[in-house]
Amino acid sequence: MSNRYNHHKNEIIRDIDKPSERQMKAENYLKEYDIQNILTEMINYLLHKRSKTPIVEMIKYLGGLLTEKERQKYEINIPSPKIDYHPLIEYPSFTNECNSLLKEILNMDIFLSLRDNISKYGTNLGSIMKINEFNPKNNFGVLLGDADCLKKFKELFFPIISKAHNLDINNLKFFTENNFNLPNLKFDDIKKINLDEIEGFNKITISVSRNLLEEAFICFINIEDRAENVLKQLDKELKKIQYFKNNEMKSVDNKEDFLAKINYDEFDFFKSINVKDNLMNNYRKIYTNKDNNFSILINYCDNIQIINNIFFEAKKNNENKITKNDLLIKAFNELSDFIRNLQYYMGFEFEHNFGYLTSNIALIGSGFNIKSEINLNKLCGDKFDLEFINKILNEFDKYSDNFVIKNISKDENILIFSSSPKISNNSFPEFLIQYFEKILKLKKN
Repeated sequence: MSNRYNHHKNEIIRDIDKPSERQMKAENYLKEYDIQNILTEMINYLLHKRSKTPIVEMIKYLGGLLTEKERQKYEINIPSPKIDYHPLIEYPSFTNECNSLLKEILNMDIFLSLRDNISKYGTNLGSIMKINEFNPKNNFGVLLGDADCLKKFKELFFPIISKAHNLDINNLKFFTENNFNLPNLKFDDIKKINLDEIEGFNKITISVSRNLLEEAFICFINIEDRAENVLKQLDKELKKIQYFKNNEMKSVDNKEDFLAKINYDEFDFFKSINVKDNLMNNYRKIYTNKDNNFSILINYCDNIQIINNIFFEAKKNNENKITKNDLLIKAFNELSDFIRNLQYYMGFEFEHNFGYLTSNIALIGSGFNIKSEINLNKLCGDKFDLEFINKILNEFDKYSDNFVIKNISKDENILIFSSSPKISNNSFPEFLIQYFEKILKLKKN
């Protein structure tokens, strides 16, 4: 009797200890909007000020967390709150597995000199370095918060950019003059590489990231309001262009399959936080054409990303077979033209030294990325040697090249290889040639 009672009693205690659905929702809400940290830092601010009008100081403090644009939008009449206190930002703790440029370059002198800086759109040092917390293996350890960060946090960003792109930061114009715009490709530009002679291509994805003018770049800055503002602007401009339909995620039965169709799988360069969770929570909006091969994403990280998937299928045009080179050039030029049309209606964030900006340091100056899905068994034939493949892949540039090998079966090993041009590349055609030459290195002579 006593044992049964105690067992029942323990079950009741466990049920009481278990948080209710309402409690979980409340905790998730506080965590999602970082409410507890904001309140903690506001209390620290009050203790710092010791004002006799604490309510007024709290209003000023919270108003200071908003940009002037946000205060106007919500009719909050605090024109320019002056706060002589800044949020507490701690020196990052680096794990043993972390080998980022932030870990290499940041020191206490730089940290203390930048700790109180805030950019035009509200980015502080903590926001910039937060990717280090979510993804310690990231090669950079920082995200660019907005264009003004290049000035406000120059002592940190310039050495990181210089190291990542192997350039003399004092002679930027030499490296960036050809990288501000995507050119229209011609066959002559990439005639050194005949894609039809390279076996194993399943598809190639080319994408361009852009940050909209006067918008914060990264998710850690008022993500919900930012996404809503961008969506309204993009909705307006896309209606003018009349190319995409809005694909609401709620109407997609299998979201994982849909992500795979637009080639946004787990191999994602911006894997600083759970990409799929943020997509499900409407932190991303997707526009796609009817074939799902051409898409626009409003991202949690970069503001917009335009993606074009090229599926290499046997196609004929008036009895003449379309070559893979032709398909690549056609897709690249469609993407270039679309970006130019989009730019006609809306501005992109531009910096005179680094060109069109993206939160990803690897893409600075170009915002361009190319990703291939290749069947290694077909590419290498009987000479397939995984040890040799890994040896060659490890020689690629760790800042601009990314790869993963998926072992689907014994006879089907898929390589996903992604790369971005460095600032020092002279032209996009040259970069594309180098990209495919790297893939050809995987074949033993």
